[in-house]
Parts: sequence; structure tokens; C-alpha cells
Amino acid sequence: MFSTIYWASFSDFIHMGGYGFYVWGSFIACVLGLGIEWLLIKQQRKQVIQHLRRMALAQEMEDEGYEHSSLS
Repeated sequence: MFSTIYWASFSDFIHMGGYGFYVWGSFIACVLGLGIEWLLIKQQRKQVIQHLRRMALAQEMEDEGYEHSSLS
């Protein structure tokens, strides 16, 4: 049913029957795309966490301000 794919040498594997440029070019493009996506997500996550911390700190300061003004 399925034929076994094998290459006589590593060079044959790299050349992929004449389609090596397209196969490996596509592989590299996918790896680069996934790597860039991972870096962008990591950067965005860091920015969101910083933003949430600033919001939480601002809320705490606002809450403390109301508490001190009500004691007067």
C-alpha cells in the first residue's frame, strides 16, 4: 500500500529528488515564522503584565486616597 521512502545518501536526502530548495526553503520559512511569532507573543505578554501591574498600583493608590480622605 505505502512505498518506503529511503535515500542512498545524506546528499540525496538534502536534495529531495531535485526539490530540496523548495522543501528546505519552506521548512526554514515555517521555523522563522514560528520563531518570530513566539518572540512577539513573549514581548506582548510582558507588556500586558506591566500594564496590569500599573493598573493594579493605580487602583491601590486610588483606594488609599479615598480611605485617607474619609478619615478627615
